[in-house]
Order: sequence, then structure tokens, then C-alpha cells
Amino acid sequence: MSDINFPDTPKGSRFGWPKPARLEEFHARLKALGLPTVQVAFQGGQQDIPRIRVPIDLPKYRLGNGRTASLQVEHLARHPDLRRDLFTGDPEMWDAQEAQHELLLQLGRQSDLDKYFADPSNRQAGALLLDQDGFVVNGNRRLSVWRQLLAGEDAPKYGHYEYIDVAVLPHATEKDIDRLEALLQIEKDIRADYPWDAQANMMLAKMEHGATPADLCNLYKMKDTELQELFDMRDYAEEYLRSRGKADMWSEVSSGQEHTFRRLVQNRVKLSGVARQEMFKEAVFALIDDPSSVGRLYLAIPELAASLDKVRDRLSEEFAVEAETPNDGLDDLFGDGRPSAPAARDAALACVLQDAKQLPRAREVIADVLESERQLKKDVKKAGYLLDCCAKANTALTAAAKDGLRPESKLGGVGNQLDQIEKRIAQIRAFLAQHVKA
Repeated sequence: MSDINFPDTPKGSRFGWPKPARLEEFHARLKALGLPTVQVAFQGGQQDIPRIRVPIDLPKYRLGNGRTASLQVEHLARHPDLRRDLFTGDPEMWDAQEAQHELLLQLGRQSDLDKYFADPSNRQAGALLLDQDGFVVNGNRRLSVWRQLLAGEDAPKYGHYEYIDVAVLPHATEKDIDRLEALLQIEKDIRADYPWDAQANMMLAKMEHGATPADLCNLYKMKDTELQELFDMRDYAEEYLRSRGKADMWSEVSSGQEHTFRRLVQNRVKLSGVARQEMFKEAVFALIDDPSSVGRLYLAIPELAASLDKVRDRLSEEFAVEAETPNDGLDDLFGDGRPSAPAARDAALACVLQDAKQLPRAREVIADVLESERQLKKDVKKAGYLLDCCAKANTALTAAAKDGLRPESKLGGVGNQLDQIEKRIAQIRAFLAQHVKA
């Protein structure tokens, strides 16, 4: 972030005039007769708000802008030297306004607003909405892009932005502004959608300032189940980031990961048992680290939930995790009673999946199980499926006998696998005896 240059005059900052100067300018310009108006749904009705032209340097950014909620948290995490109340303290401060400007420019680039307005033929269409103190309620990203264009080398091309159209809302409470922002957010228009994590962090911040879940559902036209799902997604994303040493780095999970965390929430709740749910969550986290082996995560996660028993068995064999009840302090997870043997194994596998050294191999095992299950679904409908499976098993066992009988081979679990193979052979021979005609 660039150094802050304190202005020599009261109106010298391009990130907003001082409050007295802003109010004086509003008072002077609103005196004019016959001003055009902007119709705004505000404070329970449609209001005609006078539209005026003001210098582009006059407005200040609204720090409570919902779209930047996650970016603000991440900005502070990336710059620990900054004051902690940069975005929650006095919104008049130049350092806060400059930091917000940079975050808004980032959003503008993501939605290609910078490219759109870089074409001088594309000009302001609708008035920015300001609150009574001159903070931008709607149009923060556009304002940041216009200011940046005027500060660049090609500034003469963008002289049409030296003055901008604004509509100054009447005196309002913070709840009035929240309702208006919510209304503008849910409108179906060309505005960029809020990133899911920004929406969740914005709503959490509102709850910390006194809003109830019912208030939020009413504001954003959501069902209580949808709100809870969004908060659960946020909780898992936060846990994932912390577990990877990336606390508050919301950009890591923002783009393209909404469906991932939604599938995690939706499928984890279907599983019974705390330890089983933990193992599933850690397995999903492992796939988020490197999804290349399983393809699209939002499809792989339901598959993982459906194949969790097979994944558990394979991981148990790979990492020699026995279905025993260890004396390892798991009472904290399961209460006064000891966990069952399967639950203890699930908890042990969750620990394996948290081990950075074992994680790559564990991810390979999970991917292998999922791929096998996918192939199984493709093959199971074929008439020659039984013969194909037997042929593949024969090929695999032939390779094991030819190349795997080495002194250094891992022997743990081999006997159990052979026992299972013999049981399946017996089942198939019994089937053949019943159905093959002499």
C-alpha cells in the first residue's frame, strides 16, 4: 500500500473531503431549484432523492461495505503492522479510506469494471447513493475505479469523472442503510454477486453488532436453514484455513469453493457419530489441498460420503490403524463413556489425515477408492461384468505373485486381504454351481 500524503488543504484528499466540507457542499448544491431526482426504495417507501453533481474527491467509502468483509479481514492478516481497528474504527481516517480504496479496486478488477470504464465511451449511468454524511452506500467499486483512472497517466482521457452524479439519502439509521444494501444486493441486475464468504462474514459482523438470525433472514430474503448452512460453510472454511496456517486468508476459499463447502456441510450432517464426521471432514480438507486427483470437488465429496466405509478400510490397512479402543484421552470427544472400536478407529484416521507427512499418501488412497467406485458404477451394468472382474483380479494377483514376493514387501494386512479374497471366491463358485448348466 502506498504512503499516505496528508493534504495541505481541507479538500486535498482524493479519498474524501472532511465531514464539515462535505456537508457544506451538500447544503449549497441542494438549494438549486428543479433538480432531477432518483427514485429509491428507502425507509419503507419509494422516495424521490435529488440528484446533484459533486467533485469526485468529495465522497468517502463506506467501510461496512458487504463485498469487502472478507478482504478486510485478510488485509489485516497480511499486514500485522496495521492498527487492528483500521476498518472498524473512525471511518473518516485517511489510512482506512486508502486501504478500502485498494480493496475496492481489487473487486473492480475481478468483475472487469476497470476494463469497462477504461473505455472513455463508457460513462457513469446511475447516480451513486450517499448517506447523509457523504459515505457511499451504493457505487463504492465504481467510485474507486474512476478515481484510479483520474490518478493515472491517461487522466486527461477521463476528465468526465472529475464531477460525478450522486443522490444524498435523508437522515437514516444504520438499520435503514442495512435494509437498503440488502435490497440492492438481492436485485437481479448486472451487479456482481457477493462472494459467498464475504456475505457470511458481513452477516456475522452484523450479528456481532446486535442483529438476530431472524433480522438477517428478513433482510436478505433467506430461509433460516439457508442462513445456518451459510454460517456452517463459513465455520468449516475458517477451520480449514487455520489448519493450513492460512488464518483469515479468505481469498484462498472464495473463488470456486462455495460448492465445495456446501457439499461438505450437506454430506457431513448425514453421517452418524462424531468421529466418523471428523474423519470425513479431514478427508475433504485433504482433497481441497489438491483436488487434481479426484476432479471436481463438488462431485467428489458426495462420492466420498457414499464410499466412506471403503475409504476407512483402505486407510486403516495403509496406515495400520486397528479397530481397537486406545487409551488416548478421547473422553474429551465422546463424554464419560469410551468410544466404540469403530469410532476409535475413525478418530485415529482423522489424526492420520491431520498429519502433513502422511497426508499425500492418504489423499492417494482416497482418490484410488473414489476412482475404483466410479469405474465400478460404469462396469456393473455390463453383461460381462463378472468375467471382467475375475480377469482383473487374476491379473492383479498374478502380478503380486510375480513381482511382490520380495523381502522388503509390506506384509501387514496381506493375510486379511487373502482371507477376504477366498470368501469372495467361495461366493462366486457357489453362484456358478447354481446357475451353470452341466
